[in-house]
Amino acid sequence: MRAANDAKTITSLRKQAAHRLALVSVLLAIGILLVGLYSFYLHQTREVAQKKAAIADYYAQRVPAKDAEWQAMAQRMQTRIEFMRMLEETGPQRWSRLTSFLTAQGEFADFSNLLILGGDGQVLYRYGAEAQRIADLAPLLASGWYADIARREVFRVLTTGLWLGPSGGAGKLVLLHTVDNSSLQALVAPEVHLMLLMNGQVLAASHPDSACPAHVEMASDLIKEGDGHVIQSAMDWSTVPGSPRLIIHSEFRDSFPLPEFLLRPVAAIVLAVVLVLLGLGGWLRKTVSRIESLTGAMRQYHQHGDTVQAEQAMQLAHARPDEIHEVGNVLLELMHSVDERDREQRAYLDTLALLDEAVLELDCDGRIRLASPGWQRLMRRREEAVGRVLADYVHDDDAEVLQKLFSAFTHREKDQGQARLRLRGEISGQEQWVECRFVARVENDCVVGARGVLRDITQTYLHEKQISHMALHDALTDLPNRVLLEDRLKVSLRMARRSQQMVAVCFIDLDHFKNVNDILGHKTGDRLLLAFSQQVRERLREGDTLSRWGGDEFVLLLPQMGTTNDVREVLHKVMESFKKPVRLDDVDFVLTFSIGVALFPDDAQEVETLLSQADRALFYAKAQGRNQACLFGEIAAKGSGRTELYLQNKLAEAVASERIQAWFQPLIDARSGACVGVEVLARWQDAEHGWVSPATFIPMAESLGLIRELGSQVWLQALNAAQAWRAAGHTLTVAVNVSKRQLFSPDLVEQLLGQLTVRGLAPEDVVLEITESVAVLDAANTAEQLAALDRAGFRIAVDDFGTGYSSLSQLHELPADELKIDISFVRRIHEPAGRSMVQAIIQLAMALKLKTVAEGVEDEATAAVLRELGADILQGYHFAKPMPREDFERWIADHPVR
Repeated sequence: MRAANDAKTITSLRKQAAHRLALVSVLLAIGILLVGLYSFYLHQTREVAQKKAAIADYYAQRVPAKDAEWQAMAQRMQTRIEFMRMLEETGPQRWSRLTSFLTAQGEFADFSNLLILGGDGQVLYRYGAEAQRIADLAPLLASGWYADIARREVFRVLTTGLWLGPSGGAGKLVLLHTVDNSSLQALVAPEVHLMLLMNGQVLAASHPDSACPAHVEMASDLIKEGDGHVIQSAMDWSTVPGSPRLIIHSEFRDSFPLPEFLLRPVAAIVLAVVLVLLGLGGWLRKTVSRIESLTGAMRQYHQHGDTVQAEQAMQLAHARPDEIHEVGNVLLELMHSVDERDREQRAYLDTLALLDEAVLELDCDGRIRLASPGWQRLMRRREEAVGRVLADYVHDDDAEVLQKLFSAFTHREKDQGQARLRLRGEISGQEQWVECRFVARVENDCVVGARGVLRDITQTYLHEKQISHMALHDALTDLPNRVLLEDRLKVSLRMARRSQQMVAVCFIDLDHFKNVNDILGHKTGDRLLLAFSQQVRERLREGDTLSRWGGDEFVLLLPQMGTTNDVREVLHKVMESFKKPVRLDDVDFVLTFSIGVALFPDDAQEVETLLSQADRALFYAKAQGRNQACLFGEIAAKGSGRTELYLQNKLAEAVASERIQAWFQPLIDARSGACVGVEVLARWQDAEHGWVSPATFIPMAESLGLIRELGSQVWLQALNAAQAWRAAGHTLTVAVNVSKRQLFSPDLVEQLLGQLTVRGLAPEDVVLEITESVAVLDAANTAEQLAALDRAGFRIAVDDFGTGYSSLSQLHELPADELKIDISFVRRIHEPAGRSMVQAIIQLAMALKLKTVAEGVEDEATAAVLRELGADILQGYHFAKPMPREDFERWIADHPVR
């Protein structure tokens, strides 16, 4: 069957070659013939144009000459009439005598009609039938022509002066000369016919015996007339409007008749066709034979798979170094590539059989048509899978996924897809997860099935499940973390809106938990947190959520609560459960904690607001002595709580509207007395309470989670000021406090560097102040973050040094540049103990190669002692108080500045 098809193909190629030769010959003949006809047309057009120009020149001279001849005849007639003196008489006898005279004159045959006009233009005399019929002389005199269309007569109107005698004076003689066929015959040239056309009709012709048309069409120059052709041209008799047109027909004879002219193209056609057949015919026959050799070689390779025999079969194709030769080489390369591909595919299939992946080929119904050896290893079964439906091996819950995937293939919605499925295990309840990747099999633009790979991912799935659990749960307590808590809180709020129920968000903070870490160590603290979380969970309902917020802070989510009393009851159970001490390693721990509660929908409607209100309630509970639960809605009605709540709300508004101000206090070099930098301090002025102390609103901002936004506002104001001072020529360093939450921000370094770069500042221009208590709170993480800041080029200062719990080893490990001596030591510097303490701190800083900054210098005596002890930088009211930027810029105008 394949050979028959090949034979048909070869025969078709030969027919195509013959058809193409015939088509080329026909097109060539048509082309040559068209070129010949076009040449004949150009030759004929040129001859017509030449002859037409010659005739036009001839009659352009002949017609005016004829007009002049008629005018001379009119002059002679005028002379004869005047010579007879008949018009000088008076009375009617003169017109009778003139009529007799005109009738007797034989020469008057050229003027069969005439009119005599008086000096006023009135007609005095008419002679001739046509003259009697003329009613209006104005058009006749204006154009010089008169035509009677009904009688097919045309007259040339000739006008001359005429003396009418003493009584008549000067008059006018109007003569009508008949222009008829004989008149035109007098104008003809050899092989020329003339016609006089007036008002669109032919009124006279030089050859009246021939067919003379009533109308003449001026469509072309060369027209058919009888058995021949004539050249038709036209010219106006005169330039006066209303004059007739002279139509000129001149006989035309080709210098080369068309049959004689076409002999040459026909001879060229015959010669060209012969050359095409002799030249292309033989070449096409050989070319087809060479192509046949290629086809035979491919058939030989298809049947036997032998490249050597195929190469011998295509020897004819290699007879000449041309494109067919190159095609033969390419076919040989393809044959070798196919052989190599077959070997690689066999090796690939052998390798694929070693893998744990299964390769399946399925039809549109999901029935297995082919399966690799890996299928049996994947299924751990020996049964034959070909002919069975893949869905039979898939878990019932995942069968729909597979069905949708194959439906998408069938409807051409997608060409490939993947899914995760569970296979039925031999043991009930045993799950085996596989990842499937399928691609649709398309033949003739129709989906006939799918081909895919199945891979066992059971261990990967379990690892991902574990990672997902770790991402949403706290590593220590296995409680939900913030991400999972916020997700469950959103779901609870949606359900509460539909069911009109209450949701409680409770912030829990263990009282004085830091003491446990400081005294007994972090491991004991972690075990205590774990015990606390387990004990709280035992008192909760099934739908409640206990989440670890961070450190010793927890959040309790209570959905579907009916009333406030229901919330209080749950909190009472939790707090009652800790009346007894928690026992760890034979040690009893009395745990107390503070709780702040915010209720939906009474206190807030959104997730962020609920968490913020609960945090504020917790802050209030801790401020009231700890170990109690406070509801946000209740503390708002209390006096002190109302003021604190007011400040919290106003602080949030102030931070949101960027009303936190940055004030600047000079840093004075102890040796030179010049201002070398400024410490940036946050200030807030409330409309009702005035200036609020930083000691009040800074902890409040930390509790409300606003410290980052507050610190960012102060930081940006400080950078803008430093940029302006740099432009003014002052190289002042800027010392900015960094809070705990800011310090542990993961993108702190990148954010600070980006903001400095925008303003053209360097990290060396900034001193970041970290309080001693923050620096030792989490020594490992703090050291790591401070090291990153140090590598970036920032200068680090340990603030309030001497009031914390840092050891010498911890201080040595911190990448600090400065120590700021707390104001409490500076104020006691005039006491022996206080002086010794300050001296020890300065000597410690010198040993560690750190600069010292003394805060709270309020008089010159204190400044002198600090200079004597070796302090590097002084700061305090003795030099200047903290002031707004405008005041500080006026201050530096009157003081020495670096």
